[in-house]
Amino acid sequence: MILQTIWQGCDSALAAPLVLDLARLLARAHERGIAGPLPELGFYFKDPDGGPAGLSEQYAALLAFGERLRGER
Repeated sequence: MILQTIWQGCDSALAAPLVLDLARLLARAHERGIAGPLPELGFYFKDPDGGPAGLSEQYAALLAFGERLRGER
């Protein structure tokens, strides 16, 4: 019997920039006093909890959230 495992870490390399984006968005939201669940960030998750279900609606919600964070200066 042979058990062979190959791990390439490709998913990790692809996920790292997404995690950095999430961290920056959450830091900015925190600066603006926004806390709690953020369904606007559902675009980043495979099975988002709350918020729009369709990918295009999630993207639109993310863009609106970015404008909201940018516009409150």
